[in-house]
Amino acid sequence: MTYGLRRRLASTVIVAGLVCAAAPALSAPAFAAQPTKAGTFATVAEQPGPVDTDAAIRALEVQFANTHWSWTAWNDSTPVTDGSSQPNYQCAEFVARALAAAGLIPGLSPDAPQNDYFDYTAPNGKVYDLLLISDLPQYNNLYAYLMDSGIGEDVGDQPSEAQPGDIVVTYLGADGTPSHTGLVSQAATATSEATVDAHNNARLDYGYHYYAPSHLVKLVPNALLEVWTWAATQEAEHPQPANSPATTAPKQLLRGPGLGDPAGPQV
Repeated sequence: MTYGLRRRLASTVIVAGLVCAAAPALSAPAFAAQPTKAGTFATVAEQPGPVDTDAAIRALEVQFANTHWSWTAWNDSTPVTDGSSQPNYQCAEFVARALAAAGLIPGLSPDAPQNDYFDYTAPNGKVYDLLLISDLPQYNNLYAYLMDSGIGEDVGDQPSEAQPGDIVVTYLGADGTPSHTGLVSQAATATSEATVDAHNNARLDYGYHYYAPSHLVKLVPNALLEVWTWAATQEAEHPQPANSPATTAPKQLLRGPGLGDPAGPQV
């Protein structure tokens, strides 16, 4: 299968997911349902006018972040107060689940068990620890996934470029390594800087520079198409047996208490 054909196939899958609001075999991108102001759900296809997929996925990420920033755990919506610790739902997991809510982590849903994020087997055959942002040689962390999948572009410390749905990575670990991450919730205006939602500690709409020194990881244009094209290509090159241990055996969570980053401050 040529790359062009794979890309057309992936494009067809994305369009089908948008129009039909159903791609369960592909862990349907979260376009399948969007909360409306009335609190009900509607498909993107039901909305008037053409669908801007970039705007839609960013909106889904931010919607997830704004409604989960205070959760105690991924499966516990009990709110913590602003600034409180969330040892069972830390920063990388929060960002990863927001990405999954927008369909940007193939095969993973935003409400999947924590274990699935700790030991995520991606279409390229690599195993990623999406609960991790720190650099540990034995793990492929969330940042590695953003780079490998092609959905993220590290543009350095460029707060003026921050758009809702982009990712902020803070470098306060040992020797200037990554220690924290959050999701951009609002772009900068003429009078205020971009804001960030984050976990551990719980933060809603904190200023970008609160997390300095940081790099901005921007979502690439057409990120949804890019990641599903990548998935189609990688799955063809790295097929996983249906009964492989990676897909059937329970994983053991080895890092932890709280399963979060073992290094660096969580601000």
